[in-house]
Amino acid sequence: MLKKMYQKIPVWAAYTILFMMIVAASFGILRVMGQSTIWDLDGIAQHYPILTEFYRILHGQGGQSLFSWSWNLGLGADQMTTFAYYVVGDPFSYLIALFPADQLELGYQLLTILRLYVVGLAFLALAKQLHFKRPGMLIGALIYTFNGYSFYVSYHHPFFLLPLIFFPLLCLCIDRIYKGKSFLPLALVTALALVCNVYFAYVLGLGALAFALIRYFDLRRKHALVRSFPKSLGYFAATIMMSLMMAGAILLPNILAMLNSSRTGGADFANGLSFYPPVYYTNLPNALLNTSGNIYYWAVLGTSGLTLLAMVWTFRRFTRYLWLNITLILIAIGLLFPAVAATLNVLSTPSNRWVLLAHLVFSLTAALFVDHLHTVTVKDYRWFILASALLLLLVWLGNDLTFNMPAHHFLAYGFLLLYVAILANGLLVPHRKRVLRYTLLAVVALNAASTGVGLYSSTYSHSAKDEIASGQPTRWTKTFYDYADRYLNKADKTFYRTNTTSDYYNTPTAGNNIPMLLNTHSISSYYSVQNGEINTFNKALQNLQNKMNNPTGEVDDRTTMNALLGVKYLFARQDELANHQAIPFGFTPVKTVSGKQASFPDQPVYTLGNGTGTVLMKSKYALPLAYMQYRQINQADFDKLSALDREQALLQGVEVANTVKKTQSVTPRQTSQNVDYTVKVLSQPMTTEQQVINYRLKKNVALSQSATVPGSNLSDKAAENYRSATGMQTPSQGVKNLLTKNQQILADNALKNKNGLTEMTSDVTGHQMTYQLKIKQPSQYRNSELYLAVDGIKTTQQSTPYRMQSFANNATLAGTPYPKGEQINNQRFINNSPTFGNYQLTVKTGRHQNSFSQLGVNNMSDYEPADHLLINLGYNPKTPSTVSLTFDTLQKLHFKNVKLIAVPFGSSFITAIKKLQNQGLTKLQVANNTVTGHVDNSQTGILTTSIPYSDGWKLTVDGRPTPTTLVNSGFVGAEIGSGSHEIRLTYETPGLQSGVFLTVLGLAFFLVVGLAQLIWPHLMTPKKSHQRKH
Repeated sequence: MLKKMYQKIPVWAAYTILFMMIVAASFGILRVMGQSTIWDLDGIAQHYPILTEFYRILHGQGGQSLFSWSWNLGLGADQMTTFAYYVVGDPFSYLIALFPADQLELGYQLLTILRLYVVGLAFLALAKQLHFKRPGMLIGALIYTFNGYSFYVSYHHPFFLLPLIFFPLLCLCIDRIYKGKSFLPLALVTALALVCNVYFAYVLGLGALAFALIRYFDLRRKHALVRSFPKSLGYFAATIMMSLMMAGAILLPNILAMLNSSRTGGADFANGLSFYPPVYYTNLPNALLNTSGNIYYWAVLGTSGLTLLAMVWTFRRFTRYLWLNITLILIAIGLLFPAVAATLNVLSTPSNRWVLLAHLVFSLTAALFVDHLHTVTVKDYRWFILASALLLLLVWLGNDLTFNMPAHHFLAYGFLLLYVAILANGLLVPHRKRVLRYTLLAVVALNAASTGVGLYSSTYSHSAKDEIASGQPTRWTKTFYDYADRYLNKADKTFYRTNTTSDYYNTPTAGNNIPMLLNTHSISSYYSVQNGEINTFNKALQNLQNKMNNPTGEVDDRTTMNALLGVKYLFARQDELANHQAIPFGFTPVKTVSGKQASFPDQPVYTLGNGTGTVLMKSKYALPLAYMQYRQINQADFDKLSALDREQALLQGVEVANTVKKTQSVTPRQTSQNVDYTVKVLSQPMTTEQQVINYRLKKNVALSQSATVPGSNLSDKAAENYRSATGMQTPSQGVKNLLTKNQQILADNALKNKNGLTEMTSDVTGHQMTYQLKIKQPSQYRNSELYLAVDGIKTTQQSTPYRMQSFANNATLAGTPYPKGEQINNQRFINNSPTFGNYQLTVKTGRHQNSFSQLGVNNMSDYEPADHLLINLGYNPKTPSTVSLTFDTLQKLHFKNVKLIAVPFGSSFITAIKKLQNQGLTKLQVANNTVTGHVDNSQTGILTTSIPYSDGWKLTVDGRPTPTTLVNSGFVGAEIGSGSHEIRLTYETPGLQSGVFLTVLGLAFFLVVGLAQLIWPHLMTPKKSHQRKH
């Protein structure tokens, strides 16, 4: 009875039932705990705001078209090419239009689940094409759908599920070509993959190429090829050409945008790594079955224990499944080298996102094994036990001879041993194969649910808190500025740009896109594809906050950069003003009609809010979007200047690559001033016996239970009374040596910093020292912005021996025992808490604090090793007398030179700004795709804008087309002759027209070939031949 019912249920229906059960058990955990599947990093900063804006576009709200320029994408950007990485080519994203406006959170989560569901359907389609049996298809689909990678991206980057859908379909269509079928399905799927995402298309293209080669050799070996390789190659070529053409309308503009983006040439290949850090390799065995815990370099595996046993089974039959085994070996080798990951990650960082391709191989291997359970022998079973034991041994070794792992990891190995036990039962009761398969299916389903539960159950994982509470994303998208944006939108109907102070929100992401939804024209934006010219501009001015996926940030609170970019309004925290923290020059609180300060009380948002209200501030010194410059600076002269003088030079003239003949050239004058200082170490390491006594009184009272421990450090004289209580009556030679070494460190460091800061170092216990720069004659630099300029940065990492010695030195100075067991535990801690070259340099003055965070080689998005820094210490009417510096993680931080630089803001700055404001276009009108205005020139000048440069901007002057040029290293400009002129800038997505033409042509070819195959099928279909399964 049960057998008949099971056989009547289609495989897809059985999969659907199991899918719903597993989703209820895994995703349901978050629902029960009142949490969404929106990640508190990129989920709320990128994905949810973009989907919300996409919803508005689909509903025609806000007057924004998909194929247009948007002023709400940072300084301005192409809407389609910016969103293409996320939603444009994702067919599931369009379904968000079906949800009510107040249910977008629910839509976000349901669409994630829908994508995950289709992942399994895609696998079933491929498994059917490869003639797998029903049990193998179903179990393989569950393993493919619910692996660690799919769960991980579902909770973090839902659109990363798309390549898991496309890859099986591409493989299916490639196999059809080898078996004499039409190439049109492959052309269609390839075109959809190209439209979906250029990055995914690259990864999928390499994966499809690998499958095509491996499948060809596999079928040829089995004598199962229907088409010869030359003919198949011809169809592949036709597929590529047709799919590229059909995808042209989306693909061509996106390729052009990528080639001109901030990421082009922005990252060191493989982050400069030849091999991964040791912690990656030691964690790899455990990563095979587990996903929760630390993930290094996107090695997100977490497959089923059944997959491991299936691999053992296929390796035992190496020649029979030769090309499958070769593929598994190549995957294993690929996981060992950063160059492989970087190559598969568009020649950039060593991110192992390509493992999404490996999961298909794992699942097919498991399906093959399930279909051949009847072939399992006692020898196989012995190898299963050996492989399981070997994996556990590697996990034990990788954890420094312990099983100190998250509790849920033990469950994964419990499932592995359960699979071994079930297979043992199958050997003992060989006539009950059907029961064996049902049992395996049930355990695989439980294993799949367990993987999801282990990743985001608060019982097993700390990651649960990373998902935002339900309802909070919707609230935050409305209250991001505490409703100050609503006041601003009513009070000012002109075009303006806004910014926030750098610490308005202290979030770990490089930016946040919620301002896009509030029509504030914020200059900061956080997208994977950013304008490369804007990145160049920010690098030229050494913007500390410059990142590949957010080139501008909040411009490090720099006054002149805010002015150059036309920032008229600033959103500041109420506590910043209350505590008199530094604010960029010229910004003052907005006054309401009644004359009161425009302050807005805090609108609390659980885990997301900043806990303080907002003050809206306004500047009189924002430059207009477009203005005339009648003086020019040659690019060569501009490049010779320091970053701060470049910034100020842009107020004296416009920087151009090619000089304009009828416009005056100027040599910019230096406006910044070097500030003299002396260096002092604030945090003195222990150099005297009295300091050791004080240290021991704080660290260890067990030496003398009768000792009265003072509440604060004793004077040197008073400390003498505690020599006996602290074991310092006769200091050991070890203590004396360490005190001498600290004295030497201080002496050497003082010598190196005699003429300026060149080294920051640590003491013998590994504690980094704090430094103070004392400014000489601070009164000379009033009403200035103070900067710390650092050049020639080199680092000395804390090596493992150094860290171990620091632990030992600390114990010696503290007078505490340091047994072998503690040494072993410290070694384990170091092995599992490596440094990746990351550090933070923090700089403080009386009114301001700023810091630079160097990302480590384990960062897969924004790793760029810094050689120089320019850190803004804020505008001060009265210059601070001292600047303190601290650093972390490293042993030493070396500099070629460190300067304090003051940039004055007085009459010269105000006069220059007012002059340029007066030269702004009159009757300025700004719309989505057009900027118009009027200019009266008494001489030939250069139109200067803060519009990000793009070939899509076309200029007409009095209706006549006029070429544009790049000005100020990142913006649209043009030569404008003397006289009265009507200026009109119009935008069209670069490559769109050509792309549409290619799409129409490609679709026409597709239809013609499709009709030809329907009318003359024998032209496309070779004679049938015997086909072997798999």
